[in-house]
Amino acid sequence: MISGQNGKFNDARPGCHAIVLCGGEGRRMGGRKELLEFNGEPLLLRLCRSLSGIAERITVVADRKREYAFLPDGVRAIADEVADFGPIAGICAGMRVSDLPLQLVVACDYPLAGSFVWRALADTLARYPEADAVLPEAGGKLHPLCALYRQRTIGAWADAMASGNRRVMAATQRMRLVKWLPGDQAADRLMNMNTPDDYRLAKERLRP
Repeated sequence: MISGQNGKFNDARPGCHAIVLCGGEGRRMGGRKELLEFNGEPLLLRLCRSLSGIAERITVVADRKREYAFLPDGVRAIADEVADFGPIAGICAGMRVSDLPLQLVVACDYPLAGSFVWRALADTLARYPEADAVLPEAGGKLHPLCALYRQRTIGAWADAMASGNRRVMAATQRMRLVKWLPGDQAADRLMNMNTPDDYRLAKERLRP
């Protein structure tokens, strides 16, 4: 696994499709995470707005077909291919509706990531054409659900689902990975939000 360093990043990338994962009922949170309010708007809308700066197309994948009336024009919502299978089913569903070469996968519990992270991932992967994906690493932890994959990885995801393997990191073991190291100041952008305390902390960090 190669380590990419922090640097200056360009704007939107041609050939990039964003997949926003909204599966799960948010039991630890006490409600659906994508509908949580951030600065007067649902988190899902905030994510889609941010992703529109880098992605040609955006697909929201939920655990069942859901209608999100607030989504911008051009953002589509689809259902997981296999109910209750977890993120791998969502990734497969998202990749199968777009054959664009870059697939930016973002779970809806990364409220702080934003355009800096998306562009950093794209620039890092561009420097390693042999790599299949770039995963951020912060606090000694890899973040496969806030990462950029090449479309050619769809076979690894499909094989994992066919074999009943729900572990995302296990599926990535078949891939040639690059790590993006955001640095101490940017590491907070990879905060993973699971509980009401996490939600309160994320809102504090996003205060205008």
